[in-house]
Amino acid sequence: MSIAQIMTHRSKLITTMADASLASLRDVFARARFQHVPVVDHTNRLVGIVSVKDYFRELSPVMDAASDPAIGLFIRSRKVHQVMVSPVITISETTGVKQAAALLLQHNISCLPVIDEYKHLLGLVSWKDILRAALHKPAS
Repeated sequence: MSIAQIMTHRSKLITTMADASLASLRDVFARARFQHVPVVDHTNRLVGIVSVKDYFRELSPVMDAASDPAIGLFIRSRKVHQVMVSPVITISETTGVKQAAALLLQHNISCLPVIDEYKHLLGLVSWKDILRAALHKPAS
């Protein structure tokens, strides 16, 4: 089984740009329940990834010491590129599920962006996708 069979495809992902404010991610993490947002440039090339953990890690010092208006100002002034992970560990559509699982474990990460040879984002595969694939039983 290949990653192309189990990944969440680009058309179903929410992405952001490196110069977007952290405030723009608030609704994505709160309402859409996404755990990771790929960061792309204007040509859809992957430049980073920001997780809900990265987002809240950035906010935690402010949340402990300030009021709500200060938090709002802080997240509007901070940019995605200031908290995103880059470079990103990635895979291709032809990567095997076992190899992807090994990368997740080796690097202690929870998802892998899927890119083409030009670094264009094709999709995302998470540990949950891999677990679903492992539990899938072909029809008899």
